Amino acid sequence: MLESNSFPKGQKGFGMTEVIVSMLVLGIAVIGFAALQIRALDTTSDAMFRTQAMALAQDLGERMMLNPDPTASAVYRGVWSPATMPNYKCETTACTPAEMAQYDMKTMDELVKASLPNGQIALIKCINRNNYCVYVAWNKTTATQGSAAPHCSTNQDAFVAEADCVKLETSLL
Repeated sequence: MLESNSFPKGQKGFGMTEVIVSMLVLGIAVIGFAALQIRALDTTSDAMFRTQAMALAQDLGERMMLNPDPTASAVYRGVWSPATMPNYKCETTACTPAEMAQYDMKTMDELVKASLPNGQIALIKCINRNNYCVYVAWNKTTATQGSAAPHCSTNQDAFVAEADCVKLETSLL
């Protein structure tokens, strides 16, 4: 017969309290990891949008370089209103330099809208310089200059904080 005093008095194994505390710590770690993953996805998509926007700005700069005619330069510097521009088919028919500039502007506007959320593109005279700047903006930012959000850059030629845009300076106009 075993006596009750023959069993060790110390606890063996885990108690319910230790299990609950370890599950709580594990839960907090999993939530932290999930938040880290979400932040990484946001950063990745922001980098992708910036890369796409810079490629589009460079595309417009190269299109303008390929069409240096003074009449085309005047069209590029004018007010961008792609909705009212004629639908030239310059890839299949011969276009004048001014028509090619309008075709470029309309094509670039369509590309930016298809590639970026709420995408916008504009060609604006650079501040304190003779060159022109290609602005590409997305999300709530506008491709404009102003003192604060939602503009892309300030009147002092600095980017607005938290702006979703890129700016490429061109000296061809």
